[in-house]
Amino acid sequence: MSEGPAGVVAKYRTWLVAVMVVYLAGYFIVKFDVLPGLLQTQSNLTPVPLQYHDKNRVISNTVFKPSPRLNHSSASITPPPHIQHTSTTSTPPLHQRLHLNPVYEPSLEHELARRQVERDVQENTWFINDQLNQLLKKKEETSNIVNINVDTVKNILEEIHDRKRVTQYDLRRLKDMDGLPTWREREAAELSELIQRRLYAIQHPPDCTTAKIVACRMERGCGIGCDLHHVLFCMMAAYGSQRTMVLKRGTWEQYFLPISSCNTSHITRHSKWPATGLEGDSRVVYFPDWDHPVPPPDYLPLSIPQDIWQRLLRFHGEPGAWWVGQFFQYLLRPNQYLQDNIHNLTTTLNFQTPIVGVHIRLTDKKKEAKLHDLEEYMNHVEEYYRTLDLKEKNATRRIYLATDDRNIFSNATIKYPNYQILYNPETDSLGEFKLRKFSKFSCVVDVFMLSRCSFVVGTLSSNVGRLVYEIMQTLYPDASSYFSSLDNDYFVYFQRPKLARARFPHYPRRSGVIMMQTGDLIKEGYRYPYNFHDGFAQGVNLRTMKRGKYPYYKVEKVYDIVNTSSYGHFDKTGKL
Repeated sequence: MSEGPAGVVAKYRTWLVAVMVVYLAGYFIVKFDVLPGLLQTQSNLTPVPLQYHDKNRVISNTVFKPSPRLNHSSASITPPPHIQHTSTTSTPPLHQRLHLNPVYEPSLEHELARRQVERDVQENTWFINDQLNQLLKKKEETSNIVNINVDTVKNILEEIHDRKRVTQYDLRRLKDMDGLPTWREREAAELSELIQRRLYAIQHPPDCTTAKIVACRMERGCGIGCDLHHVLFCMMAAYGSQRTMVLKRGTWEQYFLPISSCNTSHITRHSKWPATGLEGDSRVVYFPDWDHPVPPPDYLPLSIPQDIWQRLLRFHGEPGAWWVGQFFQYLLRPNQYLQDNIHNLTTTLNFQTPIVGVHIRLTDKKKEAKLHDLEEYMNHVEEYYRTLDLKEKNATRRIYLATDDRNIFSNATIKYPNYQILYNPETDSLGEFKLRKFSKFSCVVDVFMLSRCSFVVGTLSSNVGRLVYEIMQTLYPDASSYFSSLDNDYFVYFQRPKLARARFPHYPRRSGVIMMQTGDLIKEGYRYPYNFHDGFAQGVNLRTMKRGKYPYYKVEKVYDIVNTSSYGHFDKTGKL
């Protein structure tokens, strides 16, 4: 029997009040420094320049210039304002002049607590949004039975989103306080520089005829995003085993600079993975085409090396994506032809920030994941700009649109006349996926353009979507929150299990939700982590082995920290 109006209102009031309490608690924690050490005030401090002595150089917080490091792209694109890079073929990116504030280094607990509040705000908003939309749907289905004022519910939804925007604005202000942006930029630049030196060293051995090699085949009959993630696995295998990765064949140098000083001429006979036995390690091993090495090594995604994990977790919200991004930063260095094409496109389109990238894959997506309408993407775009309006009034609304369905371009122009809609003209001329699949080059250009947007809306079930997200991590100190996925949370195909730990017990109030005790480990997703955008995710409680939904706000991430080959000797001497 359907509930009467009084019952619906009473039920509605109960959970709405409860969620508002959570909101207010999170807000006061951030606003008034309830958690010890969460916020370092500067009222009694005199801002004086500080200097850090690092071997033979001095790093000052007045002007920070990191040592030369590999640049991901030399495309002439206006970077985000808070990390302004210069980008040329030979000159590495330099950070913008920094504020004359003392540089404080936050504790790991501070950063984890701040990110947890950010996450709670988003998850609680999704929960409320889902519950109220269900009430609206119930009204439509049983309009003669349940008395629900539709306009009232819609007004509540808008009020909730407005409160979320202001809370997120305050959280971002917190992130920018007390010199922490300076510290994050310094840490991100120096740690990236360290990893890029290591990758360059293993890819340029003294003698390619004696160097141990991981052989890899790039093109396997799948899309460009799929192929590039396979090369990622090969490169990670090379890093973990301190070998040199060599591509056996393919079209790599049509887009990117050579990966190594070694080439296929240095591959004679090779052994299958893992190439160990009575005779010892083979000089050349072949990495499996479909990323299923047996036995699987610990250092594949989304594990984090033990020698950098503490530094990395302090400044980055998705350390696994940052780590993957470092490999793509080295691998995806555009050749001159690709650089020129990106430069010409940015000039033609007058590409400038702020801009939201929108990646919509439709034609073949239905084989792998749920399709989403243009309106779903644009709802997230509009939410970004409405939040931006709190800081920057009357910002021009513009998007860079990348899709494999040419009809989307005209539909977007008609439905959203208040937006500047930019896209690659070559994509429109190629049309449907059956034609576009033969132009991997246009897809590569779209990836670079999307990754340089201020914010991106897409699906992380897509290899291209994940590639954009991973590249973004190399362009900012922490871009973990600069991508809104309509389906999955971040993952990599064939990754190691991704775990969460229950912070609090949970006793289900609805069917399909699993029970948790404090300390329970939850395997995220059945195969890969899926976010329902209703405050819940799906997973398996490894204590009870029960499958179902679990509430995001009651769990914390568990990071997969592993031992890898030591690079300590190289870091000190420059020799492997």
